[in-house]
Order: sequence, then structure tokens, then C-alpha cells
Amino acid sequence: MTETTPADDGVAAADAMILRFVGTDQNGVALQELRAAHVAEVLQGLVGLTSDFEKAGVFHEDGPSGSEVLVRPPREGSFIIEVVRMATDNWDAAKIAAATAEAAVVGVPSLSSILWWATKSTRAQVKDVTYLDNGNVKINWQDDTVDEVPAAAWNELKTRKTRRKKQLRQIMAPLSDTRVTEVDVANPSAPDHYEATDKNAQTTASPQSFVLRRSDYDAVRPEDEVQQSSEIFSAEAQMAAINFDDPTKWRVKTRNRTRNVAVEDSAFLGRVAHGLAIRRTDIFWLRIREDKTVTNGRTQTHWTVEKVETYRRAAGDNESQEANPTSD
Repeated sequence: MTETTPADDGVAAADAMILRFVGTDQNGVALQELRAAHVAEVLQGLVGLTSDFEKAGVFHEDGPSGSEVLVRPPREGSFIIEVVRMATDNWDAAKIAAATAEAAVVGVPSLSSILWWATKSTRAQVKDVTYLDNGNVKINWQDDTVDEVPAAAWNELKTRKTRRKKQLRQIMAPLSDTRVTEVDVANPSAPDHYEATDKNAQTTASPQSFVLRRSDYDAVRPEDEVQQSSEIFSAEAQMAAINFDDPTKWRVKTRNRTRNVAVEDSAFLGRVAHGLAIRRTDIFWLRIREDKTVTNGRTQTHWTVEKVETYRRAAGDNESQEANPTSD
């Protein structure tokens, strides 16, 4: 599919890709609508994925060709998104490559090829790679399949893996909707030349049509973003709950809050085991370690009493040590 837009002779449609979202509604009728938020994610993911491979020089041997991704109106009768990559620079070469039947093989892959390699890299680990005389790279996957890709594409596949997972997650966002069962991906301008060239392995640039399912969507689940930190501070507290059998299940009440704590002060625990009487009104000066874990924006905090530094039996005696604490 090679077109020149009438409004601008310096722009050519280099290739196109069709995404057909397959599913049924609650009445068993073929799905004809998607959630607007999901459609927005699909387009954002496609633009991001195309941009990264464009910057890597995948679409033109001489470097970036200034691609722009456009979207065509959905068709009636099913939910289809057709995107077009427009070459805004080096467009004469882009038109020649797009018109060549073996364009994907000689090093100018289509959008569907890029999507295939990107999703494949999340489903299978790389066993080994071979740098070929034609400048391409042969990837041997651990599922015993083989792909031949341009060197620039291989270099891009090796980097920005977290970012790419996010892009693929966006592209497949409609699969999070239980009504959607699969995404049919097709290059409307190229035949499917995913053919076996070896009886033990399938080798090609990529299939020009394939299906993405929920297992593919699950494969690009982002890894948890975890941040951990610790802070040690001292505070006055009363023992709100004591567990003589399990020192990890105590509760302390400070001036501002009541928290579950683990007590690690073995000397203090020994005194408790030997009969130290503790009343709810007794006040302790505690050295506390606060361990904080933030997972995908959600915070969990755990307190550990490292040392019971002082202890007095009267509450409300105006002898607070929080302004000027002392230690044994």
C-alpha cells in the first residue's frame, strides 16, 4: 500500500496495519464497540512503539525516515482500527521499499512485523543470535522458532524492555475487557509469507497476519515498581497489646497513633518473660525502625522496636522525654 497524499507531495503512506478486536457482547452479538479509554491506549501504544523503532533507524537503512502514524475510520460490522505509517522524510525510498514484495526481508519491516517481534520477545527468551552477511540478525528463540530481523530492530528489541511492555500493554488494552477474546493483526498490503525454510524451525521476517490473545496481554504485565526505605526514630509509647508467645504481634500507642510492632529487644523481652509487670498506663521510650515499602504507588509500613531505652511506671506525670530523650 503506497500512496501519496494530494495535500503534500513530501509524504507517502509507507505501510498499514489492521487491528481487528474480536469478541461478543452479553447477548452473543459480535462486538462493535470498545471502551474509549482502551482505544486511546491502543493508539498511544502504537505511536510509542513506532516512534522507538523509527528512532532506531529500523524503517530506513539510512536512518530515521520521519514517520508519522495516522488512524483511519473504523469500519462497520466489527471493531477495526487501521493505522498508517506515513514517511515524511526519505519518502521516495520508502515508497520503493513498500512496493517491494520482499521489503520486510531486505530490511524495511512493516508495522505488523514490528508488533510481531515485540510481542514475540515477551513470549519467548532468546536462545542465541547470529549476525548474517546480509546485515540482518537471526534470532533463535527458546521455543525453537527463528526470526530474521534487521540489525537495527534487534538493537531496539534489546533495549527499553520495560517501556516496550507498557506500549504493548496499551496496544492490547481491550483484551482486559472480558468481551474481547482476541486481536487479529494484519498487514493489508502484504501476503503472509511466514513459511518454513527448515524442517525444525520457521524462519522469516515475520508473519503478516497473526492473532494476539489474553495470554499475550498477560505476558506484558508490568513488573512491580518497588521502593524500600527505612528510618529510625525514638518516641514515647504505651504498650497497647502484649503477646507473650509472639514478639512480632505487639501493639504500641504513641502520641499520634497506635501501630502493630515487632519487638526485637531481647533484653527487654527477657525481663517480660521473667515477670516484669506492664500496665497500660506505663510509658516507654522506644527506638523504632520504620520500614516502608511502596509498590506501584501503594505504601505499606512496618514498625520494629529495636530497643526499649527507658521505662517509667507513671502516666500523665509531665515528664515526657520526647523533647529531650535520654538513654540507659
